[in-house]
Amino acid sequence: MRKHQYLDIICSVCDCNHRTAEDIFLQVKKSHPKVGKATIYRNLESLAEEGKLRRVPGLGGKTYYECNIKSHAHLIDDTRECCTDFPIENIKVKNIPEGYEISEICIHIAPKIP
Repeated sequence: MRKHQYLDIICSVCDCNHRTAEDIFLQVKKSHPKVGKATIYRNLESLAEEGKLRRVPGLGGKTYYECNIKSHAHLIDDTRECCTDFPIENIKVKNIPEGYEISEICIHIAPKIP
């Protein structure tokens, strides 16, 4: 299979959700059993470098990938290992230096411990 075919398949698997490389690999492998992990990782990095996918860092070395490349924030629930988009307009930050604006925010949440 040629490189661009895997790129299209990976993009369709991501379908604007936040998925890890492992999740994407397992999904692609269902329809393309001969695909290797290295191929998926290499293509994910290529798509991210080209600006077609966004990398979202999580805890424990996990990286999520998504196809929503517009400016928005991420709310990452580390206990449930999930990532949700959060409109950046809903975030108010005081004391931003003049001439700057928020371009990206990643918030990690965990349950309150009594």
